[in-house]
Amino acid sequence: MFSLQILFFLLLFVAGLVFGSFLNALEWRLHEKKSLNTRSECPKCHKMIGWYDNVPIFSFLFLRGKCRHCHEKISWQYPIVELLLAFLFCFVFYYHLSFILIGGNFSWLFIIRDCLSLFVLLFIFIYDTKYMEVSDIMTLGSAGIIFVLSLFLQVSWLSMLIGAMIGSGFFLLQFVISKGKWIGGGDIRIGLLMGIILGWKLLLLALWLAYIIGGIVSIIFVLSKKKKMMTEVAFGNYLSLATFIAMFFGTYILDWYFRLIF
Repeated sequence: MFSLQILFFLLLFVAGLVFGSFLNALEWRLHEKKSLNTRSECPKCHKMIGWYDNVPIFSFLFLRGKCRHCHEKISWQYPIVELLLAFLFCFVFYYHLSFILIGGNFSWLFIIRDCLSLFVLLFIFIYDTKYMEVSDIMTLGSAGIIFVLSLFLQVSWLSMLIGAMIGSGFFLLQFVISKGKWIGGGDIRIGLLMGIILGWKLLLLALWLAYIIGGIVSIIFVLSKKKKMMTEVAFGNYLSLATFIAMFFGTYILDWYFRLIF
């Protein structure tokens, strides 16, 4: 049993590396409006990259972080994202494994759904950080897939729909009142995705966490003089991070909070 668990961890780690590599390619191709059917290319010299130079982590180390053709540096984003997603996939398995040990129900669909959710959240984090944009294909497309997967897991469709309406409506209201000055339209789609992933109860916690995290980070940046009070920020980062926290720790946070006040 123990050796089987190790095997699953290894498989998910490798899967995380592969999907992390795909995330890096997807992020660049969507922004540059490149086809997903073409071979990978160096973003600087545009020479085609051979499969042997496209192996997650190992190719980066073997090439010493430089393109084989133009010798320009390869961004550290590539290995960092690959490793991060690998560890996140392993964390998902560990989370559900610990749930099984206390007598909970288990299905591989839970792991597939949560891994997909983390893939999308990490994509949003990176894409919004780099380009101050949100990809509709990723947010709306993944929201539909996660909704269907959740139905197979007997997650309440009503809770997801209410969450989607609250999440998108919350940001839509701000967008309309401020005429697009407070938030971008992409936050509306992220709010919808958050509602599908979390349901309406954990969504409310995630929204609260996002503003708390955003406020703390903004104060740190202002005090360090790296940003001004009116500097535009990528709020999708805070929403992604808050969704991750609510997904796996939200129930514990709410239980702790209600024990504290009652």
